This record gives sequence, structure tokens and C-alpha cells, in this order.
Amino acid sequence: MRTLRNRIGIALTVGAAMALVLSGKAEDKPANLTGWVSDEACGAAHTKPGREDCVRKCLRGGASVGHPEWKAQRMVFVADPDGEIWIVENPEALKGREGGHVSISGRIDRKAKTVRVGEAKTMKEDEKSK
Repeated sequence: MRTLRNRIGIALTVGAAMALVLSGKAEDKPANLTGWVSDEACGAAHTKPGREDCVRKCLRGGASVGHPEWKAQRMVFVADPDGEIWIVENPEALKGREGGHVSISGRIDRKAKTVRVGEAKTMKEDEKSK
């Protein structure tokens, strides 16, 4: 009987410890951010108007412009004002906004440095100065 109680106690302790470890694994938090849509290779270098074509080319890779050695890059979000770079988990949510200044809402994972975009809107010139 004593052995059974010990085993149950150990099982409960291990189960509780595993639940704590697994719950802390993903630091997924809601976020509202403004920043720039860029590619992984250039990151913050594309945080100015007029870089849209370059970002699109980097995201596609170089084969489309005669440089097959250039590999397609992942889409990233460069947050204002600190320039923190987040890998976009669902780039289809920002399709058509490549190289643009946007406001997004979604979920960030600080540990993995990723963002999952829920909603996005392009920033207008008057909103950028606020």
C-alpha cells in the first residue's frame, strides 16, 4: 500500500512538473505593433519608402531577376521604433504589403522571435507622424 502511494505521489509530481514546463514553452502573447515588412536578409535596411521592389525580389529569390544563387528569404517584421526583427509565421497575411509601413495585431513569441499576424493595415502618411 505504501509503495502504491509513493508511486502515485511521484506520478503526480512528475505530471505537475511537466505541465509547468510545457505551459512555459511558448511565450505567445497578444501584440499591437507598427513597423516595416521586410525580408530576412536585409531586415532593417528596408525600413524606408521606396524599397518595395527590393523586398519582393528578396522574398522570391534571385532566379526571377537572373541570379539563381540568391535564395528566397523569409518575411520579417521590423518593429518601430527599436528595429526589433520578428519572423512572420504567416506571410500570406502581409501579402501585397511587402516593403510597406504597417500596423499589425497578432501574437508574438518572444522566445522564438516570431509574430503571427491576425490583422494588418497599411499606415497612411498622416498616421506615421503620430
